[in-house]
Amino acid sequence: MIDWLYPNVCPCCGKYIDHDADFCNDCKNNITPYTGDSVPRGLDGFAAYCEYDHNIDDAILHFKKDPDGNSYYAFACGIAEALRKNGIIPDIDMIVPIPITKAKMKSRGYNQTELIARELRFLIDKPYENLLLKIRDTKDQKNMLGKDRSENVKDVFAVDPRVSDLTGKRLLVIDDVCTTGSTLSEAAKVLKTGGAAKVYAAAFAKTPFRKRGQ
Repeated sequence: MIDWLYPNVCPCCGKYIDHDADFCNDCKNNITPYTGDSVPRGLDGFAAYCEYDHNIDDAILHFKKDPDGNSYYAFACGIAEALRKNGIIPDIDMIVPIPITKAKMKSRGYNQTELIARELRFLIDKPYENLLLKIRDTKDQKNMLGKDRSENVKDVFAVDPRVSDLTGKRLLVIDDVCTTGSTLSEAAKVLKTGGAAKVYAAAFAKTPFRKRGQ
């Protein structure tokens, strides 16, 4: 009955799946697990579920354009699994989604990382709160190098003035995709300046590190 009333589809291929499934079996088997161990600057730990490659690219692009379907639940399930594997969950007090600007929120109608946070809170039994504001627009970082990405997101976040004291808080910043980690590092810097004791981060997908020439 639930499957009939609220049809669920695989974020990758669009095939109908059970109401509590994240991906269809075929697509899930094709997802490349993230096995890296690098931690972006300023963070106390980092976890990612899978590599950002052609196997998951369509799901992420669709999610950024249209959140209908199953994407935010599937991505939250992946992040929860990565957090468990890395042993991070016991050491966090709150989930913090990466924000978007007010203008983008008005035009798009949703913040994809907040949708993930809403699902993740039930999966790991931690509250979420929008502690950060994005105070200016940034350029598209898709084709930027690491140094340019860092400059692009410099001073782009601020702690929401309506937020209570962050002193001693252990926070988990989440994003759908992590490339160089510049965005997460900038968020961590702002939160620690605001008093947070520790800041971890997690993403559904992480761009794999490639050696020069690969």
